[in-house]
Amino acid sequence: MAMAAIFEAMRESRFLADLTPYDRDARRLAVAVPVGVLAAVAAAVLGAASACLLVMVVVSGLDGAPAAAALFSLFDQPARAETEGLASLFLLSVLAGVNAAAALAFVAVSAGLSHRPIRGYAVVGGAFRTRLLVAGLVLVGAIMVALVIAAASLGAGAPTPPILALASTSLGRATYAGFAIMLLVIAAAAEEIVFRGWLLKHAGAFTRSPAILMAVNGLLFALIHFDPNPGAFLIRAAMGAGLTWMTLRTGGIELAIGTHAANNIVILLLLRPLSLTPETPHPFELTSLVGAVGIGAGYALLAEAVVRWPIVTRWFGSRDPATI
Repeated sequence: MAMAAIFEAMRESRFLADLTPYDRDARRLAVAVPVGVLAAVAAAVLGAASACLLVMVVVSGLDGAPAAAALFSLFDQPARAETEGLASLFLLSVLAGVNAAAALAFVAVSAGLSHRPIRGYAVVGGAFRTRLLVAGLVLVGAIMVALVIAAASLGAGAPTPPILALASTSLGRATYAGFAIMLLVIAAAAEEIVFRGWLLKHAGAFTRSPAILMAVNGLLFALIHFDPNPGAFLIRAAMGAGLTWMTLRTGGIELAIGTHAANNIVILLLLRPLSLTPETPHPFELTSLVGAVGIGAGYALLAEAVVRWPIVTRWFGSRDPATI
């Protein structure tokens, strides 16, 4: 299929098929954004508090004060806490709670003003397609793990996987990995419903140009992460553009959630531990450009595989992109 035909299919994406004049109303958007941000901030505080309470209840039920004290070592010994699985899971739980609560609050405000159900920012018609989410997790995860292994075998100086330092036993590592995967899927879903859901819907109400939609989505996705490094900015922009391609081609955010989560899971478990320490600014490197091109092209190819290649589409029980 020629690129022109693919872009035409994106313009007619079923994800944009339910747009109404409310989605294009600039006055409603002018109200939705600031009110949504205020609601998101309030919800984020509640989400963080709820996550802390939930973790403390679980920890207290398991072992009591010693484990609870280890959680709070995160705040007085940050360097040490990065190598402690319990503290890392605590921080990850709080971040997932903040992301989920803030995203739902923001989208709920806009959904009310735009007269659409919240789920309309995730899928259009039908049920949430969990298989697409799993496909993103499995396929992208497998590819990234293979790349990490290849880099290590070529002597690229791959770091010791954080998962090996976050627990001392196989059971502990498996438990940490299981909780981390669950929490990172939640965090990724929160970001996707805002960027590939809310933002893409409203941008699509003003233009159906796939190039413009991918550029705007990628740029804002990179900006919201506040990373001072131009290389990281470029890579995140490519991720945002690629995830937008996925959403337009599959008609929902499920594949984008799985892909986004898989990226974060591999980084957190195999490359570097979770940390609140800001990235140190450094000059732009050519490898960042290569990485950005690879990510953008890779995400686009994965979306095309899901909607077009029989060996992949057979797993979903359909070869019709409109019914995946």
